Amino acid sequence: MKDYNKSGLKAIGVIMVIFAIIYAIVGTLALAGAISGALPGHETQEMLIVILGYAVALLALICGIVCIGGNVGAAKVFGLIFAVLGLGSLIYQQIGHDTFSVFDCLAMCFGVAIYSIASKIDK
Repeated sequence: MKDYNKSGLKAIGVIMVIFAIIYAIVGTLALAGAISGALPGHETQEMLIVILGYAVALLALICGIVCIGGNVGAAKVFGLIFAVLGLGSLIYQQIGHDTFSVFDCLAMCFGVAIYSIASKIDK
């Protein structure tokens, strides 16, 4: 059973790397004004949102590499960080901008999944 979980952790690691790349590209396009509606904070060029967006992209890249590498302890920590950051950002976007952010929801869900899978491997 642990082999399935290790494979699942590696698969979600690949998804996190892809998520990081897409998040950075979409954030840059929204910041440049090339697209609208994807990341509301980027479009208004709210600096805190922009900085946090790129920090999330960098953390997602690191998290993906950690998950692919199979470091279960670090994967649990990153999963927990993503679950909390995603939830916090989702609530902030809902209250501050009265909008729902799909990327923040995905970050939260990926964080919960990583933490859950890593916890099963850790047993």
